[in-house]
Amino acid sequence: MTPPDRLMDHFGSDEAHQRFWGLLDAHVIELGYGRAKLEIPVAKHWLNLNNAVHGGASAGWLDQVAGLATNTLCDPGEVFVTATASLQYRRPFAPDDGPALASAEVTARTGRKATTHARIANRHGDIALEGEFLFILTARRVNTTQADSPAKD
Repeated sequence: MTPPDRLMDHFGSDEAHQRFWGLLDAHVIELGYGRAKLEIPVAKHWLNLNNAVHGGASAGWLDQVAGLATNTLCDPGEVFVTATASLQYRRPFAPDDGPALASAEVTARTGRKATTHARIANRHGDIALEGEFLFILTARRVNTTQADSPAKD
């Protein structure tokens, strides 16, 4: 099974929907080696006091699509993790501009490092946010949840 196929299988799992992916309610439009495109509905819980998508929420969306594109290059037991992100906010993203269209492409890979460019556009193609990410390849952590942790008094 290819890395993009493994990731697609994961997104349909209960495990994925209990994590950040489930909060996004995103739909995968495209997933291939070194690239990804998502459609993300603009739900009310993403909005700030100015009735636009909160900058931290859109940064999370951008990190998700960039990480997804980069992780299509992994072998089983490996994962790319975000090391740095440089973001440029271009315009507010209002609810009626949605859904958000997030895309990413790996632009360079050297050894354990990968550089990925990502952007979020509204349905009219206007870019709201874009950024460059540096990812580092590492061994995948053991799957643990808070339920597995000892109870606190």
